[in-house]
Amino acid sequence: MNETGRTIAKNMGAMMGTQLVTWLLSFILSIFLPRYLGASAVGEIAVAASVWTIASVLIAFGMDTHLTKMIARDPAHMPDLLGTSLTIRTIFFLIACILVTGYLYLFNFNSKIVYIAIIIGVSTIIGVYSATLSSVFVGLERMEFNSLSSIVSKTFLTVLTLLLIFMHANIYAIVALSIVTGSVSLSILIYALKRQYALRMHVTFADAWAMLRMSTPYLITSLVIAVYVQIDQIFIATMVDTRTVGWYSTATNLFGTTMFLPVAIGTTLLPVLSRSYTTSQHQLQHIARRSFDLMFLISVPIGFGIIVIANPLVIMLYGSEFAQSGPVLAVLGSVLIFMYLNTLLGQLLISTDRTSKWNLVMTGGVLLTLPLDLVLVPWTRDTYGNGALGGTIAFLFTEFWMVVGAILLLPKNTIQWSNVRTAALSLFAGLVMIATSWWWRETLMPLSILVGAVTYIGLVFLLRIVSHEDLLLLKELGSHLVRRFRRTPKVAPKPNPD
Repeated sequence: MNETGRTIAKNMGAMMGTQLVTWLLSFILSIFLPRYLGASAVGEIAVAASVWTIASVLIAFGMDTHLTKMIARDPAHMPDLLGTSLTIRTIFFLIACILVTGYLYLFNFNSKIVYIAIIIGVSTIIGVYSATLSSVFVGLERMEFNSLSSIVSKTFLTVLTLLLIFMHANIYAIVALSIVTGSVSLSILIYALKRQYALRMHVTFADAWAMLRMSTPYLITSLVIAVYVQIDQIFIATMVDTRTVGWYSTATNLFGTTMFLPVAIGTTLLPVLSRSYTTSQHQLQHIARRSFDLMFLISVPIGFGIIVIANPLVIMLYGSEFAQSGPVLAVLGSVLIFMYLNTLLGQLLISTDRTSKWNLVMTGGVLLTLPLDLVLVPWTRDTYGNGALGGTIAFLFTEFWMVVGAILLLPKNTIQWSNVRTAALSLFAGLVMIATSWWWRETLMPLSILVGAVTYIGLVFLLRIVSHEDLLLLKELGSHLVRRFRRTPKVAPKPNPD
């Protein structure tokens, strides 16, 4: 394995180590919170959070991706880029407060949702600042600090949430924990960055304008994604009720815990791909092909596994009140494969300066979602008593559309027939996995999972889906992952400016 491969494995191991821990903590919360709050309260939080999710994208203005790319290419400009970005975000947050207030007033939301939205608004600006520093560390390829802040803050959130549940706290106290844990994360990142670099806040109008101009394509990308992800909840809340939003939100939150793998892989690869695009097209294509194979290889068993156990899993975790979340989660199992691929393909297109074209594909997905939701949400509401199912089916169609569009936009010869072979064989192994594990899903779920895993892994080796080089990468990744859990990141002393 070459030096680039070892670097990727090292950074990916650090990211996956973090993601595994935060996945476990998120999974714990996804079990206890819905049971404690109930479907209607979960829906109210989801509606308020949707407003600020879109607002936070406008506040960040696509600068996270811009910072990562620019710092990866020239780390010396980091202090100026950081200061400019933080200043812009502060101004935009004040504007966002006015816009969110107007939105809540215009649509006459009840006081409970308004109070929740105020609390989430405070945590939003803290999260936006944290995202700025995280982007800096990604660009510097020092992801261990992001890992540390993420693990500590998520641990605080999980422990304190469980404590509040035990104390029978109200919904406002639980939502307010995001302010506390966000502050912890931000403090860790600030401390780590100050120990590493001498920071300065030199901001000029020209620098700010240049950053906004160059970040605009990434803003469009982020905004389209935010609207695309949140639009289903808004439609469901409008055409059905907050209880149905709770079913949908519970399934998507549980599904979201499985996204740690593509996030870790995509975050690790972005600076490497951005640098390779300007230095070595051959290396870029090589990394892209191997990453595509890896993403298909891991998404198929996870997605198909969710399809198998979705209904009994939801009943076991949340009880009969959330039974309608089961079919939603099952459809999301199919969505997962396309989302994993889109996470990688989006990073490839951004790193090769095809962001504007990728924005067009995603905008097409949003435009496709609107008529699909208008038809499918009321249809599934009336036919199956579950309008959330319609939003999920629309999600499946649009994710497939974006995978096709992204592949067509990739540089020529990026994806080859060898990748098609890997995808086809992985899907075949996944279908066999479903056939062998389906029979025990209701009565012996652990046995069903075990049989499925053994079947899939056995077929992967029998059909020789994984190449020797990919096996070396997985081995190296596993070694770094193990070492990650055996040690704690150390903060290097601040260099002497003299």
